[in-house]
Amino acid sequence: MSAPAPNILDIREHLQARFPEAQAIRQMGSAVLTGIPCVDAAGITPGQITEFVSSCGSAGSGLVLAALIEAEEETLREQVALVDGADAFDPRALSPQALGRLLWLRCRQVQKAVRATDLLLRDGNIPRVLLDLQLCPEREVRQIPSQAWHRLRLLAERGGAALCVFTPFQAVPCARSRLLLDRQLPLDTLDEERSTLLTSLNGKVIRRGAALEPLPMPTGMLRPRAIPPQLPVALAV
Repeated sequence: MSAPAPNILDIREHLQARFPEAQAIRQMGSAVLTGIPCVDAAGITPGQITEFVSSCGSAGSGLVLAALIEAEEETLREQVALVDGADAFDPRALSPQALGRLLWLRCRQVQKAVRATDLLLRDGNIPRVLLDLQLCPEREVRQIPSQAWHRLRLLAERGGAALCVFTPFQAVPCARSRLLLDRQLPLDTLDEERSTLLTSLNGKVIRRGAALEPLPMPTGMLRPRAIPPQLPVALAV
């Protein structure tokens, strides 16, 4: 049997050195409350996959992704990993506190992004993994076999990690729930604070085995942050 690629070993060793206190095995629990109305409507649950689908630009999925990294709620203060499928993430809009607990994996191929996500979930040291495929070539995203998604689901379930996948179309057949963001934010709102924009998102929620549900009316607000002076840990794979 051939040995794993050196870059994968490097990532694994880095994770073990950086998060030695993290539990290798976590228990599946109830949905984690984020304070973001549309996200809580979909529900982020340890051990499950939640898919965030943005079928058009400026529909708000980027806001949701940044908010999940930066959230201050106690249940979200643990380390978080971002698998950046198109190497398109801009960390400058996040707070130093958020960047300090972020592991950023910079990828340029969908296949490598999926492999990196597999490694993170298999390792089991980071409780929340975000896989961003929004700007990846559609052809490559569609070529991800369903077996790969089911393997990620099983790894998330085994390790108790919450896997959030951001896609330009419905791509995850085994997602426990799916938030469809299908309406662009008006141009005149783009200067608003992130917290305000998050409460203005429009879309639908689909839960596995359930009918399409409209989003509830927004009620929560998040606190805005200052521009950070530091960068998170970033690895290119």
